[in-house]
Amino acid sequence: MNPYNNFNAINKNNIPSNKNVPPFDYESTAAKLAILGGFLATLGDAISTYAAVLALEGLQQSKITQNDNGKNDDRINELEKQIKYLTKEINKQKRVNK
Repeated sequence: MNPYNNFNAINKNNIPSNKNVPPFDYESTAAKLAILGGFLATLGDAISTYAAVLALEGLQQSKITQNDNGKNDDRINELEKQIKYLTKEINKQKRVNK
């Protein structure tokens, strides 16, 4: 007599049975991953915007110390345009991720 004949965890094909394991919910997992991806994208955009603001502040400080109004004003205006563009892009990404 084989002592393993009454072993309930193995079926006839020697594959462990999954009677006590709930089915995997792919839709819920996909939704959770989409939320996580959206969050990480938004976080990355926020970090990029913060870096642009820091760069702008650094340029403003250099303007004060260099007293070269013409060149720095042009650079600051260009950076302000870039920040506005990046902010618009972040808002677009937020709308896409919702």
